[in-house]
Amino acid sequence: MYFKMWRLFFTFLAIPLVLGSQTWNEGLKKAPRYSMNIDLPEEERWESVLQHWNASEFREMATAVFDKMVNKETLQLLEIIGGALDYYLPSPYAGEIRGIAKHFQMDVGEIVLYNLIYDITLSGGCTSIVAQDSKGNIWHARNMDYGFTATLRNWTVVVDFQSHGKTLYTSTSFVGQVGFYTGQRPNAFTVSLNERDEGTMLEDIIQILKALISDKTVFTSFQIRDALSRNDTATFDSALQRLAYHPETAPNYYIVGGAKSAEGAVITRDRLTAVDVWRLDLSNGRWFVLETNYDHWEPPPKSDDRRDPGNKAMNAIGQDAIDLDAMLKVLSLPLVCNSGTVYTTLMSAAHPSSYATFIRHCG
Repeated sequence: MYFKMWRLFFTFLAIPLVLGSQTWNEGLKKAPRYSMNIDLPEEERWESVLQHWNASEFREMATAVFDKMVNKETLQLLEIIGGALDYYLPSPYAGEIRGIAKHFQMDVGEIVLYNLIYDITLSGGCTSIVAQDSKGNIWHARNMDYGFTATLRNWTVVVDFQSHGKTLYTSTSFVGQVGFYTGQRPNAFTVSLNERDEGTMLEDIIQILKALISDKTVFTSFQIRDALSRNDTATFDSALQRLAYHPETAPNYYIVGGAKSAEGAVITRDRLTAVDVWRLDLSNGRWFVLETNYDHWEPPPKSDDRRDPGNKAMNAIGQDAIDLDAMLKVLSLPLVCNSGTVYTTLMSAAHPSSYATFIRHCG
């Protein structure tokens, strides 16, 4: 208890030191970035990314992760699903998963499992912020915190999804996953996913089975990719509607930023629909929204309070001075950036060239 109190005290003491530091970004390593041609056949399109990873090393690391996640019976079930992949998963996910499994010489069921990590485990943590500066620019930044941290740092990659040489959308993902946790559609919107721990493992399994047999429910990370790639979700408002109200397999928080003034929101979701949409409200002084892993109307637990240090740091910076550099400083504070932080992504739909992801080693 005393250790936690001193750690929290140090965090608040560190806020002015970190925010005023001129060396806050020293040693930050950018995640590797590649382009992928979505005009290629689904089974071939990830090859431009996968070729940069050693297949045998990937298999070894993936097996270690799977052994900690599920039992052999679950893997056997997933292999049955893998054998009828086109029946269970829509395009482009089935073809892309099959191509990834072929490249790494792994069972298709194993790659299906890897793509369902969030829906099965619900073990992530995160901090996401959307802010509007005094000129009306919208900025979005996030820390991805997750288990298997060391492994996922090695697998973190930025991918520009291109057609005829033009980037349609960008994601920060993990090698071998076809869904996203973080992404941007240029001049339209940005989105990040934070974990919300609600419900039981039985409910998780039921929703996963529903998703496999119905085209009305989707896996959580596929939801983000669908929103980024679909022409009917090419605006902030249309993307917000889909992310808030389309049924999916796991509860979560979607943090969404737009390209225009006041376009920013935190969507608090149950599996089937949103329970709350918390938006920027400049008329009432809400120029930023910050979400960790707890409903914003409830106090965070003292054992995991990243919200209060983050809010204090944002207010210390102020709306006039906020930008992506300043938000990176906030996401570098102790507790906010911690031993489970895999990466930090900075993005802005109206300034798509600013998209960047950094591998983190904090705490």
